[in-house]
Amino acid sequence: MSDDDDHRDGNNNMSKNVVFDEADPASPQPPSSIDNDISSSVTTPPLSNPSAISTSPYLHKVTARRHNFLHESQTNNNLLERNALKISSHKSKLFLFLWDLYSAFRLFGVLLISMETFVGCALTIGATLLAYYLSPKVISVSDSQWDGTLPTILLSFATVTPLIQSISMAFNRREAALRALASYRSALYHLYMAQASWDWGECGKKGGRRTCVENTTDLKIVQGKEEGDDGESEEDSAASQKKQPIDWLNHADNLLCQLIHLSDSLSQYLALPIASRTHHRATKFGEKEAKTIVFTGRKIFALNTAGRIFMISQLTEALKYRGLPGNEASRIRQWEQYLSVSMENMRLIKEYRTPQSLRLFGRVFTLFLPPLYATSFAQIAIDTESIVFGCIIGAVTSLALTSLFEAVRQLEDPFARGFTFDGIDVTEELQVLAYEELMVARTIIFPDAEEFVLKEDSNKVKKGGGLDSRRSRHYCEDSARIISTP
Repeated sequence: MSDDDDHRDGNNNMSKNVVFDEADPASPQPPSSIDNDISSSVTTPPLSNPSAISTSPYLHKVTARRHNFLHESQTNNNLLERNALKISSHKSKLFLFLWDLYSAFRLFGVLLISMETFVGCALTIGATLLAYYLSPKVISVSDSQWDGTLPTILLSFATVTPLIQSISMAFNRREAALRALASYRSALYHLYMAQASWDWGECGKKGGRRTCVENTTDLKIVQGKEEGDDGESEEDSAASQKKQPIDWLNHADNLLCQLIHLSDSLSQYLALPIASRTHHRATKFGEKEAKTIVFTGRKIFALNTAGRIFMISQLTEALKYRGLPGNEASRIRQWEQYLSVSMENMRLIKEYRTPQSLRLFGRVFTLFLPPLYATSFAQIAIDTESIVFGCIIGAVTSLALTSLFEAVRQLEDPFARGFTFDGIDVTEELQVLAYEELMVARTIIFPDAEEFVLKEDSNKVKKGGGLDSRRSRHYCEDSARIISTP
């Protein structure tokens, strides 16, 4: 299949997909697609009927199709809501209690049990056995003798308090990351809506988008042709003098392609492993690993901030060139700034963590402080005449502290690829949900347009891989079957 076969034919409205790819930087781009991501160097011909995609509120046929789409979607959502309420209604409170209890124990074992847990429990039990068998078995002691019990203030001061403070700081960072992500997605959606649908026509004065035509002189300059070029035939010259309506769907799809690539790259960056753990600072091999991760992440991030944002900005310049008022362009610029600021906030949260010294303090003492209380656990065993009970108390103490530290460790990096206990699933948020919102907006604005598919996604489908990167991990086949059944 040639490259031209992958592109949208502007003179028809067939059911084939719009396939977008990165543009060849060497190919000249017309003003109508300054940020053209189509992989062909041939200029996409404009639509023969530009009013079919006009954003005029007086196009009642287009508005009716939009209402029909929204009505169908709402009807399907009502079916899904009824099914969700039905499946989540549990009449037996005992069953719900047992279900939640089983789930809590299972998740506790999967998510909070770490290598530190086994090491800490082994050290504590070993120290307790040593203290029990080496100490005299005296049930009652006088006031002048030490019974082996240690004050718990050291345990709370050295471990519990630092861990609680670390959890509080890490949770605040997670909330800040969520706010930055919400600001990013909101700006993403409004930026597309503005570029695709805002008009500047005035009743009885200017037609706005509906009357915009290509500047043939600029087209010749951009395409590398000079006026009076001998290589141009008379037919080509006559065709170039004919006013060509601007393909606004192409303009919107160029922006859509950039926004999707922006979100995908941001997701890749945020899902990278963290590079500020203890071994990244203390060992040569860890330092090399950290440099590799940071270098990769900053290359990905620089592509977004310096590359994608600039290409999006160029599309705003194209709208200004065609008549968009300066005050409305300023608002679009503000949303571009919101995108950049939100990305920078998420980058800072990703690269800079809670105090390293506090985490080192918590790691060391959660592991080695419970064994120091072995005499207390041994005294419990002597008082109850059960060494097993004393070892259980020591193991539970170590288990609680190491599990608390594991919760701190998981909260350190609020971004994650896939499911975590409290992390932000950036793949779901940026590659799935943001993509779906943009596709719904495109369907509403351009109800007659063919389906939009990125070229890399199209290649995955051709290879039989499907669009798994665009499918939510919450996808439910039973629910999808409900709305697909006629």
